[in-house]
Amino acid sequence: MKTHSNTIRKLFTFFQIIISIGLLAFIFFRYNISLANKAITLPQPEWLIFSLFLTLILIPILAAVRWRIFLFFTDIKEKLLSLIKINFISIFWGIMLPSSDGFAAIRMYLIEKKHRDKPGTSGSTIIAEKLLGFILLCFCGIFFGLFIHDIPQIALARIILILIAIIILSITLIITNSNIYNYVSIRLKKIKFARKVFEFLSGMHRSLTRLPFKEILLEALPIMILIQLTTFMNVYLIFKAMDINIPIIYHLSFVPVIQIISLIPVTISGFGIREGAFVHFYSLVGIEPTVAFSVSILNFLILTGVPAFIGGIISIASQIHKRDVIK
Repeated sequence: MKTHSNTIRKLFTFFQIIISIGLLAFIFFRYNISLANKAITLPQPEWLIFSLFLTLILIPILAAVRWRIFLFFTDIKEKLLSLIKINFISIFWGIMLPSSDGFAAIRMYLIEKKHRDKPGTSGSTIIAEKLLGFILLCFCGIFFGLFIHDIPQIALARIILILIAIIILSITLIITNSNIYNYVSIRLKKIKFARKVFEFLSGMHRSLTRLPFKEILLEALPIMILIQLTTFMNVYLIFKAMDINIPIIYHLSFVPVIQIISLIPVTISGFGIREGAFVHFYSLVGIEPTVAFSVSILNFLILTGVPAFIGGIISIASQIHKRDVIK
């Protein structure tokens, strides 16, 4: 059974790599991307200093504070530094997982490992945090898109975001619905090897249904909004480093849609999907495909690559091994 599972995982990873390479190759040939293009120079690299400040200091602190609020309402107390450490390690190990947010699974593993006495409880905070985050991301794209009237495609993007928000809200209701939980749990109890899964799901369902979402939102929503805005701002800063001035309203409208699209779990870390989305949306405001592609890569390197490098160093120092994470 274990060998079969390993084989499936390896095949899944192999196909993800193939799809990632295929999408990147398609973008390169379709839009004649040339990384040697003079248009992708950085005449004002000092703007990247602000970008690195957001990535290495502001976002990690805000993300840890946000998570700490969620954990507090499940009666779990964690030090801020401990949560920052977990986030960095998770980015390192999650960089090879599907979608651009694969590290959330690693976060869940690490926090569950620290709180074995409450299976599913600490992990449920990540589920709740992500569900609320996705809805907020959709709302940002819809709201800021209302201020753009010269691009017809924005209307279609708004409709897609509304549908995604409805789906996420539906998933939230399903997860917290007792009738659906009871239906699934009865069947899981009959399967011997699913006992651990049942214990985890039971704790998670119990924790999610007990979470006071209203109180959490009152405390965490301002921080969540600030985190979202800083990730949008990072794209703005990279364009500024290239000496390209785009009204910030376009970034506030495009980046939420791009981030949602990048979450589709068919490629490694969203490669190919994210770059294609950058090229498509920024071409609507006259940005060359090569420039948009380069901004996408730089944005990934700064927001994910640099933290992943730090997370790798912490992992080595903490002796967290690959075999433990794969479990």
